[in-house]
Amino acid sequence: MSKKRLLYLTLIVATLTIGVVIGTVVSGGVKAGEQKAQTLVIPDPVSLSNAFSQIAANLGPAVVNISTEAAPEAPVRSNRGNRNNQDPRQNDPFDLFNFFGNPDVPDRNEKVRSLGTGFIVDKAGFILTNHHVVDKATKITVRLEDKSEYQAKVIGSDDDTDLAVIKIDVGRDLVVAKLGNSDAVKVGDWVLAIGSPFTLDHTVTHGIISAKGRDQLPGETQTKGFQPFLQTDAAINPGNSGGPLVNMAGEVIGINTAIISETRQSAGLGFALPSNVAVKVYNQLVQGGKVTRGGIGIQYTSSQEAKDCRALGLQPQCGVIIQSVQPGGPAAKAGLRALDVIEEIDGVKTPNGSALLNVVADSSIGKTIHVRVNRDGKEMTIPVMIVDRQEILSTSTGPSGAGPDNGSDQGEATQAKLGIRVQSITPDMARQLRLSSPEGVYVSSVEQGSVAEDAGIQRGTIITRVIAGNQRINIRNVDDFKSAELLLKSGMDVGFQIMQRDANGSYRSTGFVAITIP
Repeated sequence: MSKKRLLYLTLIVATLTIGVVIGTVVSGGVKAGEQKAQTLVIPDPVSLSNAFSQIAANLGPAVVNISTEAAPEAPVRSNRGNRNNQDPRQNDPFDLFNFFGNPDVPDRNEKVRSLGTGFIVDKAGFILTNHHVVDKATKITVRLEDKSEYQAKVIGSDDDTDLAVIKIDVGRDLVVAKLGNSDAVKVGDWVLAIGSPFTLDHTVTHGIISAKGRDQLPGETQTKGFQPFLQTDAAINPGNSGGPLVNMAGEVIGINTAIISETRQSAGLGFALPSNVAVKVYNQLVQGGKVTRGGIGIQYTSSQEAKDCRALGLQPQCGVIIQSVQPGGPAAKAGLRALDVIEEIDGVKTPNGSALLNVVADSSIGKTIHVRVNRDGKEMTIPVMIVDRQEILSTSTGPSGAGPDNGSDQGEATQAKLGIRVQSITPDMARQLRLSSPEGVYVSSVEQGSVAEDAGIQRGTIITRVIAGNQRINIRNVDDFKSAELLLKSGMDVGFQIMQRDANGSYRSTGFVAITIP
């Protein structure tokens, strides 16, 4: 019996041993065919944090707190009153340039106090900030990082870019912020914003560049030609105005200027003026106390669309279409005309109005530039002399937007798809409207919601020409207009050269509007 038990035990042990051996062989074979997993590496948890803190520490001494006092202004009240005697601007989410800490509307004898930020760019005490921070200030106090305070004076200010240069006298060299090249900034780059939100000076926030070239913000009807903003989601709040937006090299690449928010607090939509623009303005302000920009006396639309180019028979990205030329201005004297398409200036391409404005504005007064244009399909280069832009602005008057009120809504109906009525201009009408010629058709009514109304044609507009691709039809009367209408097909992009009243009540050419025929 014991022999049998021993035999059974031996058999069991042998079986287990064989199973283990076989399992080991099989397992080894499987493992030999598998790819080994890569070792996971834990990254340095403080590397990015160290970068941020190092930048903040290096730049902190160059960032200053700015507080101002100004003479009281009469409170602004709405027709329905203003609850709690608050300034109505505080409830305006698009009051972009007054977001730096306006108090309640003061009493008439109470001074207006405001708060902003700036940063030192010259060891002698020159500071960059926003124009709206120091505008109308009677007293400007600058507080440094060490809490010492100094009175500042304004060296110069530029409303077009919302920049100002102020100066303090400290008696020693100051730490300065290094300016970077904002043209190198890319969407997605990390940035830091440093400022004094809600009086909390030297507050540092971080984010990324969300977009570039924001020259028209929500709630605005015109582009900011000299403010191609950098957009960031770094928290910017009341008090940050004029503070630096900094890249990961510790360089200032923007000046925090505006936010969009319904609560007047950061909503992740902050806007900073690029440093390259600031450098140009700063240099002029410290050298002459003002900014001088070039001009040639033309007008163009900032909302030019591809259909405008197609209406002229050109490619969608054709350049900048001249809407009108100021009489007696440099462009007019040189021979530029409405509907000329500016393709480049001095070899620099002008794909849009911002590019054109920059080239012209940066040109020195008295310089002759060479403007390449496309006129009715023909290329030509025209020399134009640059003059001071302010001289042009002081003599120009834009369209009033209101047509003449002669009490008439009569006229012959055009195609229903256009939605306007027109009538020929009689000699009596020409005298009444102070026109040099009775040529053209007078728009006597515009159907609400029509494509003509959407394009900006109003009652009182005078149409002088119809452009359909390569065809240009001069409009002298209703018959000419009817003939032009026969050419209009659904889906076609058509241009209408028009005249409208200016602010003085006189008619002048305001360029053309493009309509896609429905």
